[in-house]
Amino acid sequence: MTHLDEEALTRAGAHADARLSGAEREHLASCAHCRAQVDGTAQLAAALRAEATPPAVPSFDALVAPHLTPRSAEAPVPAPTISAGRALRLAGAVALRQARLVPRALWWGTAGGFAALALALLVAPGVAGEYLVPAIIAIVTIAGVAVNDPRRDPRQEALYTMLVPPVAVWLSRLALVLGAVLGLGLAVSALAAAFPGAGQPVASLIGAWMTPALLGVSLTVFGAVWRSPAVGLVFGAASWALAVASIHGALASTRLGTVATLLWGSHALVLVLATVALGAAARLVARPARALG
Repeated sequence: MTHLDEEALTRAGAHADARLSGAEREHLASCAHCRAQVDGTAQLAAALRAEATPPAVPSFDALVAPHLTPRSAEAPVPAPTISAGRALRLAGAVALRQARLVPRALWWGTAGGFAALALALLVAPGVAGEYLVPAIIAIVTIAGVAVNDPRRDPRQEALYTMLVPPVAVWLSRLALVLGAVLGLGLAVSALAAAFPGAGQPVASLIGAWMTPALLGVSLTVFGAVWRSPAVGLVFGAASWALAVASIHGALASTRLGTVATLLWGSHALVLVLATVALGAAARLVARPARALG
């Protein structure tokens, strides 16, 4: 005669044979030995239940509420002070890094363009002087393409490896490129005014190209950041064409010529427009979504 195994006896004693199969129940009803084993197991289980203390489960508030209470306000950590010398060294380091990141073709093209102008002034000062202002405006305007949106820059990873925001790095590139290009333009203008019979002082010569060049490069930078370098070049080309036509008097009798003359004649207005365009470009660089709003 086969009796119930230990597992079946334990199940029957602990759970009042509710977990036994039909055959096991029939055997238990006819076997006194197995019933005695089940009764002993049931008594043991009842004694253990009587001695066992039900676990005290803490409430949700007791567990979580202490961690939700606001902590006392800690004293703000003072911002580190940066001396003027350290700030200048940091700005110089960022600008030097940007000089390496700007495409070499820009530096070679800009330097080559101004060198060609200087050589033309030496060889044929009269002819070169006539095209000096439009050429400088064109070179300065095209240089604005280098100040591009960091998200399109093939070296954009380097913009995020510095301890300053990407827009600050972009602004340092803007200052570096414009400073270098405008400096070369000033040098060539001084060379042109130094020739005998130039007929125009150096300040007047610089003023003839500086105003339209600033507006043209600002529009080029804005277009390059807003949409693409091609759009920036279109904006710059339109500004350059309007400036050249106004300088040569091609639009003198037209309403557009009146507006152009008023625009180029007001340095303050051009500076305001250029500042607005560059500010909008910087805002676009600083925003994840390319939108001014």
